[in-house]
Amino acid sequence: MEDHGDTVTVPVLSGDARLLDLLEPLRGKGSVHSVFARVVNLLTPDGTLIALAARGSGDAPRTLTADVSDWSAYHLSAGLGVTFATGNVSVDGRRLRLATVGARAWRPAAPSLAALPPGALAAAADAVDRICRAHGPLGGMLGAAPGAGPMERAVVDALHAGRTTLLDAVRDGGAAPVRLGVLALLGLGPGLTPAGDDFLTGLALVAALPGSRLAALRPPLREVLAAHGRRTTALSLATLHEAAEGRVRSELLALVALLATGDPGAALHASVRKVLAIGHSSGGDTLSGLVAGLHLEEELRGSL
Repeated sequence: MEDHGDTVTVPVLSGDARLLDLLEPLRGKGSVHSVFARVVNLLTPDGTLIALAARGSGDAPRTLTADVSDWSAYHLSAGLGVTFATGNVSVDGRRLRLATVGARAWRPAAPSLAALPPGALAAAADAVDRICRAHGPLGGMLGAAPGAGPMERAVVDALHAGRTTLLDAVRDGGAAPVRLGVLALLGLGPGLTPAGDDFLTGLALVAALPGSRLAALRPPLREVLAAHGRRTTALSLATLHEAAEGRVRSELLALVALLATGDPGAALHASVRKVLAIGHSSGGDTLSGLVAGLHLEEELRGSL
C-alpha cells in the first residue's frame, strides 16, 4: 500500500484475466454496488457487476484481489461514485485508488471428465456428497436445520421440488421443461446468492465441462437468465452467467480438476471443505448442484 498525498494506492494482486482486459482501456464513472467486510462489489460504467476481494479470498470470475486484509478502514458505502481510468480504479471521496498494473492474470480453465471410466462419475459424486453431508451447513439444498421454522421448511421443500423438476427435464431433453425447471429454482432462498441459484451454478458448471452430456442445459438457462434476471440478485445473476461458461471460483475448479484425475485420494476431503467454506451456505448448495450434475452425467452416458 502506498500513500501519495491525499490518496492511498492499493495494488491489485491478481484478477480475472478477462476482467483485467476489460478494465485496461475503460474510462468513465461507475458506483459502489454493495459493501462487505472482505468483498466490495462495484458497477462499471456500462453496469457490469465486478468484485474487489481482500487478499486470501481466492480467485473468481469478474474479481480483483487487492492487497488489503479487509475494507473496513476505507468507510465505503453503496452509492459512492467510482472512477475508472487506465490502470486504476478510484473510489470518489475516499482517498482510495486500486492499481491493476502488475496484477497476476487468472485464467479459469474447466477440466474435462470425459476420460473417466464408467462408474467413476457416480463414485466421485457420492464421495463429495458424503463430505458435504458430514460438514455442510443445513438450511438449503442439504435439508432443513434442526428446529427449523415453517418458512425455512417450506423453502427447503420448494428447493427439493425444483431440483426434481429440473433434473427430470434435463433427462427428457426438452428445452421448454428445462426452462420451467430453472425458473422453479431461480432466486429461491434467502441471501445474496440464494440456494436455488447456487444449485444451478454447480449444475451449470458440469454442463459447461468439455464433452458434457448436459450441454443442452446451457441455452435454456441463458434464456431464463435473460428474460427473468430480476427474480434474483445482481451478484447471483452474474455468477450464473459465468458458470454457464465454465467460469467459477478457483476452489470449485480445483475440486473438479482433482476429480478428473480419477483418484483424488485423501486430498478430496480438504478440497471439498474449501468449497464448503464459501459463504454461509453457498458452498454446500453449489456442491449439491455439482453432485446432481455428476450423477446425471453418469446416467446420460449410460443411456447412449
